[in-house]
Amino acid sequence: MDLNCSESYGTAKTPQGYAKSYAGEVEFEVRDARGRILKRVREPNIVKIFAKEILAHRLPHSKIWDPTASAGSGAWVSHNIDLDEFSAKYIAFGASFDADGNPLDVADTRFYSKDAVSGGYTPVSLGAGAEYDGGLVNPVPISEPSRPLKRIERVYFETSYQPAGTPLLQADVRAVNNVIVMETTLRKDEYNGYAISASDHFTLTEVALVGAKELSTSLGACECAPRDVFLTGTADNNDALLASASGTATISISSTETEVDMVKEGDQVKIVAAGTTAAADSVLNQLNPYYLVISKAAGGRDITLDRAPVDVNNVALSGDVGILRDGFRIFSHRILTAPVKKSSSFEIVVRWRIIMN
Repeated sequence: MDLNCSESYGTAKTPQGYAKSYAGEVEFEVRDARGRILKRVREPNIVKIFAKEILAHRLPHSKIWDPTASAGSGAWVSHNIDLDEFSAKYIAFGASFDADGNPLDVADTRFYSKDAVSGGYTPVSLGAGAEYDGGLVNPVPISEPSRPLKRIERVYFETSYQPAGTPLLQADVRAVNNVIVMETTLRKDEYNGYAISASDHFTLTEVALVGAKELSTSLGACECAPRDVFLTGTADNNDALLASASGTATISISSTETEVDMVKEGDQVKIVAAGTTAAADSVLNQLNPYYLVISKAAGGRDITLDRAPVDVNNVALSGDVGILRDGFRIFSHRILTAPVKKSSSFEIVVRWRIIMN
């Protein structure tokens, strides 16, 4: 394993030394069995869109002012958005491995392309669209405790400073809390491949900061992608809500379903076969089964999507379908410039810094 007592920082030096184009960084700190730091890798990460996204979801108060409440005198009342569901709680990982679980390192063309001139490998670009169904390229499947869903285990502010001489401020240097750090630790018994050999390891190639609902219990050995855990259906057995597709962008929840407000305007949903669950992943031959709900009245059964559901042959879906609500929200996602290997010999602390410039 290529580990040494060096640090790789790229062009970024310290949080105070970032160029304005940077808005954060991802850091991997590799430690041996005695806790000694063997390697620290920091990669700049542009997260300005994330900063706007997270503020958009967290800035609202948990209540709204209703001028007709309290016998017409007005009062603060709760609205219908669960703000906690939209806050960042997880750091998700993807790895380079084949169908048999063998690590592929930079030879994996899903993540890296080879430069014909230099012979080196560069990460492929992640577009702004819904590539990979909006999820990770190749997520590490969940099998707790060896391959768990990683919760954010520590949140803190790093000291940063307002430069002296800034207009409208007194001419001295003052500390401000504009660098927030979210941290988790990949322990020695986690993320160690598929136990094919004694030297088995995962080559971690991608990392994402995720907002989703709070899960406090173990997920067991579902051997599923992290996103599948947050696909929810009915309350009784979590199967998809029965609905009817009409060949247009409007689908209607069946009159037999009582949980009509499980899906709200602004949600993302996955259209699947009727009567199935998230684990079945029956996507009716669609190229991308995920859709944005752009209109849904409270208590109503009609849902207007951002586009008409069609299959890979561009034939519109009609008849009975199922609806699963997608609660896995990737706020920021990147492919690492250099893969990070994880085996049972090492513990890795992962920190996601966001700099609110």
